[in-house]
Amino acid sequence: MLQRCRTFMFDLDGTLWTPSGVIPGAIELVSYLKESGRQCLLITNNSSKSIDQNYEKCRKLGLPVDKSDIICTAAVAAYYLSKKGIRGPVYVLGREGLASEFDKLGISYFGIGEESTTVFDFDPTALDNRTQAVLSGYDPYFNYTKLMKAATLIGRGCPFYATNEDSRLPASGYVLPGTGSLVAAVRVASGKEPVVLGKPHKPIFDYIVETRNINPEQTIMVGDRLDTDIAFGNNFGLYTAAVMTGVTDDGLLAKTRRTPGQANCVPDIVYPSVMDMYKQLVDLDKNLY
Repeated sequence: MLQRCRTFMFDLDGTLWTPSGVIPGAIELVSYLKESGRQCLLITNNSSKSIDQNYEKCRKLGLPVDKSDIICTAAVAAYYLSKKGIRGPVYVLGREGLASEFDKLGISYFGIGEESTTVFDFDPTALDNRTQAVLSGYDPYFNYTKLMKAATLIGRGCPFYATNEDSRLPASGYVLPGTGSLVAAVRVASGKEPVVLGKPHKPIFDYIVETRNINPEQTIMVGDRLDTDIAFGNNFGLYTAAVMTGVTDDGLLAKTRRTPGQANCVPDIVYPSVMDMYKQLVDLDKNLY
């Protein structure tokens, strides 16, 4: 299976690195793929960082990638809205990564950062009636007032978009709610379903196909999340490989395999880590040549 693949797509958090640093084998694998003429793409649902910021992190960790190898939902969101003819203003629940990618495409926005208005000061007539969309990413300043603004604008007819629905972010010893928690609040408050742009949904796949040269039949998606990374690969006809260095463990994998309706979350192959994938690929190539 691995030798058929000319494009290797990797999730980031829990796959190539963790909060404590780069995962052993990640640098070796990415280097080997590039040296052997294979395409390497890094794909993250995290909208907090722009392409430039993700590139800088990769560089500091020693991952030998180019900016063109990086795909993040902040860039996907800007691209998708631009294709829809949305130039702004967009009400954004998010961070500087989204702002940076919106700036690149000339999309105006508001809402990023701390919210100074309290629930008791909220004036719905002060909301910009020109607002064209509401986008929910990861927003550490999310609060009740922001929820009111988002739901009100959606109720007025603004389309509702979300970068992803990941339930949690990597953390040790505590729960760090992910973007999906914010999206769920806006969904309930507004009564509207969002168009979700990131893995495992179609907008991010379309973005990759339209901006990168890939053949899905020769592509593998490698990640630690079964419901995003593996489901994404299976949804669009890619090979899939799960690694056990992030949120997935043996128990979750076994439960997913036996749960009806979860077939698209089951990987083709499982590795303890990317180091094991690297060693297997090197051995396969040696036997071939």
